[in-house]
Amino acid sequence: MQDIVILGSGNVASHFAKALKNAGINVKQIFGRNIRSVSALAKQINCSHTINISDIIQNADIYFFIMNDKANLSICDKIKIKPDSILAHTAGSQSIDIFKNKTPNYGVFYPFQTFTKSVETDFSKVPICLEASNQETYLVLEKIARKLNCKTFKINASERETVHLSGVFASNFMNHCVNIAEDILLENNISSDIIKPLLEQSFFKILNNTAANSQTGPAIRNDNLTIEKHKELIKNNKQYSQVYEVLTNSIKSKFKIQ
Repeated sequence: MQDIVILGSGNVASHFAKALKNAGINVKQIFGRNIRSVSALAKQINCSHTINISDIIQNADIYFFIMNDKANLSICDKIKIKPDSILAHTAGSQSIDIFKNKTPNYGVFYPFQTFTKSVETDFSKVPICLEASNQETYLVLEKIARKLNCKTFKINASERETVHLSGVFASNFMNHCVNIAEDILLENNISSDIIKPLLEQSFFKILNNTAANSQTGPAIRNDNLTIEKHKELIKNNKQYSQVYEVLTNSIKSKFKIQ
């Protein structure tokens, strides 16, 4: 297996680096801007690290860019590599073409999952969306995914943007709604633990019966009396009120509730 350099030390980079190490794949170096997070990650996987672009190893086989889109583009422009190295990023909505003037071998290795440093992730359950500039590069990236026991999907740029958008709705927006629910409870001196069984059952139903078949609540019942009571409870919070109104109307529209 090739020598790998990871550029980034955030949530995704941390989980990915540790997954590679656990799979017996050689990570030679971690690069990043934050010396504390870079050195901590490098210590965990027992490799070298640097915060200086000029000190990035130049003869690695694969460079994984796991930073924000702007940083990926900036570091790609400045990094020095051998001519046949593979460059790949893990972004959901960044073009593969940021690498095209740097090497003929480049791709995307997009893990479709939410990552938090303090929460363990079983990488074998993470779908990997792959795209590459040529078949040889694709097969190298696919081999790495298989070493991690990940299921792979051949996804082009436009499809990846669609997948990323679906993830924002399914994870980021969902998480924000749960955050609002927690705040509403805590603001009324009620433990947020009370909603945990509800969340578990809701996710179980979605995973086993689809979201459409699992929808419940006052909107789909057209229970306008309850809806108005809820709106009264949060009338002094414009943000909550707007979210409640938009989602209620969206559910009614989806299920053609008049």
